[in-house]
Amino acid sequence: MDFKILDSIPDLAKFKSFTDRYFSKRYILNVEGIKNNDIMLMFHSNRITLLSLAPSHYFFKKNEKFKINFDIGKIDRLSNSVKGKGKKGGQLLLPKSVICKVEYDDGESFDIPCCMKGTLIEVNEELVKHPELLKEMPDSNGFIAIILSSIAISEATKNELLSHEDYMKIIANEASKN
Repeated sequence: MDFKILDSIPDLAKFKSFTDRYFSKRYILNVEGIKNNDIMLMFHSNRITLLSLAPSHYFFKKNEKFKINFDIGKIDRLSNSVKGKGKKGGQLLLPKSVICKVEYDDGESFDIPCCMKGTLIEVNEELVKHPELLKEMPDSNGFIAIILSSIAISEATKNELLSHEDYMKIIANEASKN
């Protein structure tokens, strides 16, 4: 019997990513009435939500150097500190609360709101050192922030937003028009 060990290794390209397996992706299109200002929220069953930019966001079309700034005026999101099981001390967020700014070298910038009510658990500090993660891996290592909300708020927000399937249909429809 001839058995080749390398033949038993599955094709890893067929496996879903961690976020695809454990998170439910939802989308908000044209936030604050700005065309292609699209946000992706990824909900886990434990009420944790990851904030990122949707693939259709205008950010992905601009190829200029940029940085991520978590200092948004009176509040430095990098100074957020939570403690214990109850996540005490996290910054309270409303849907229009700005998490960070994307700042281009040419002086142009835009704000990224959290789009839901909750508590800021953590911002992705890696984006300060490696901002390209936001562009290269927005739904994994390039997430912007982790938000925790109540079960009721999490479920209500999730139900109000576009599902991944509906989002893909809208994006495909818009692409066919252009």
